[in-house]
Order: sequence, then C-alpha cells, then structure tokens
Amino acid sequence: MKFKLAIGVSFGAVFIASLVTHLPASWLWQSAPKIQGLAIEGISGTPWQGSAANVRWQNQPFGRLQWDMQLGRLLQGELAFNVRFGKGSEWQLQGQGLVGYSLSGPFAEKLLLSMPAAQAVSQAQLPVPVSIDGNLELTVRNYHYAAPYCKTLNATLAWVQGAAETPMGTIKPGPVFGDLSCEKGAIVAKVKQTSSNVSSDWHANLATNRHYKLNGWFKPGATFPEKLAAQLKWLGDPNTKGQYSLKYSGRL
Repeated sequence: MKFKLAIGVSFGAVFIASLVTHLPASWLWQSAPKIQGLAIEGISGTPWQGSAANVRWQNQPFGRLQWDMQLGRLLQGELAFNVRFGKGSEWQLQGQGLVGYSLSGPFAEKLLLSMPAAQAVSQAQLPVPVSIDGNLELTVRNYHYAAPYCKTLNATLAWVQGAAETPMGTIKPGPVFGDLSCEKGAIVAKVKQTSSNVSSDWHANLATNRHYKLNGWFKPGATFPEKLAAQLKWLGDPNTKGQYSLKYSGRL
C-alpha cells in the first residue's frame, strides 16, 4: 500500500513539475492582470525561457524581446531574467542585460542600452534648430528602484561619435561621458568632455520633488565655429581661464 502511494505521489510530482516547466508564456500573459499601455504580441516559449515578437508601451514599439530566467537567483529570493530586446524597434533602441524583482523592488545589473542620439533628441523640444549625430550608450552596472527614481545607481552614459549641427556651424565634442549615481533618492550626473572644438564640465541633479539643477562651464577650443563664437557675447565675459559658466534650474 505504501509502495503504491509512493508511486502515485512520484508520478503526481513529475506531472506537476512537467506542467509547470512547459506552461505556455502566452497563456500566463492572457491570464495575468492587464497593465494599461503595455501590449505584448507574438509570445512563444515558457515563463522561464521565451520570446515576444513585439513589445509596445503607450503605442510605442520597442521591438522583439527574449528572456531567460536565472533559476539560481530564486534561492536568493529574487526573480531575475537575462533579457535581450530592441530588434525591429522603430526607435532603434536596443539592449541586453539582467533585470529582475526582489523583496526590495525592481533592479537591473550589467544592463547595456543603445540608441541613435537623434532619436533621443527628437523627443525634446529644443529652443534652436539643431541636428544631432552619434550614438547614446547607457551602461547600468547596478540599479535598485525606490520611488520616485532610485535607491542605488551606478551607471555611465556615453555619447560617441557625436556632433551637433546648427545653421551657424558644427560642434564635434569628441567622446562624452556622464557618470550617473543616486544620492538620497536624487539622480546625479557628472559630465566631462574635451575636444579641439570645445571642452566642458557639468553637474546635474534631479531631486525627488522633480526640481532639477544644471551647473557647469564650457570653453571654446581652437576650432570652435566662428559664427557660433560671435554669439557668445550674449553670455557675458568668460573667466580668466576662458570658461563660460552656465546655471539652469526648474521643475519637470
């Protein structure tokens, strides 16, 4: 009797394990509570390993998504996936890395994102006509979310092969690197760059109350466009080092 019971329990456990392992991700998505603005199309595979042909957020297509659950992280009380996304994205936004959720909230590790700088700038309303070239590359080494922005953040944003074209000339800043961190819930950015056109140093802060501050300076180089240089008089006189200081503040 005990032997038959053991056999029955064993077969039952195997059946349940097989059912869970091969649970279709499409069925799970259809059964899950809907998130307004999020649409996932062409789902295949399982919740543990699968893909979606297209992900849309607020009607914006973000392209193909692939995921692979890291089962070892479950032992740490974390739900974590290696993801790759962006193929076919109209924004040309692509990324890969590890994202997940723990008892303390969402997190990301070794996450790499890239997109053309022109695509990012197209979402902003600039006060002057300018055409932006190059690529934006975000490397997120470690991020933990806490409302409204972050609990921890260790990341670098790079603008590579960049150029800003205006009717009065083109500025080529060379490689631009910004270090991103989280200080008491605020996002802090420190940006530096140097080229024969221009050199600059900036510090930006986005506080938890959505107030922002931008402080820094720039110094025209030997190849700074002449027509643009003629407009600098509106900024006042530079300091003894030839640097023009700028300060902005406001609220998003």
